[in-house]
Amino acid sequence: MSTMTLVVVGIWNGLLLILGALVLKHRKRILDWITELDRVDRDGWHRADDDTWTAFLYDHPELIGR
Repeated sequence: MSTMTLVVVGIWNGLLLILGALVLKHRKRILDWITELDRVDRDGWHRADDDTWTAFLYDHPELIGR
């Protein structure tokens, strides 16, 4: 292999090791963020329609059984 390839692979492996170390260090926060256990609403526009959807289903009960 050429020297340039070895340098690029070495830098790439170094970045992967740093990323892995950061994930291990902050795994609790990352898992809370992924599972939304940190209770931060990141998708509020989508959840704001729950009341509207519930009211619509109340007006159209034939759609509930599908």
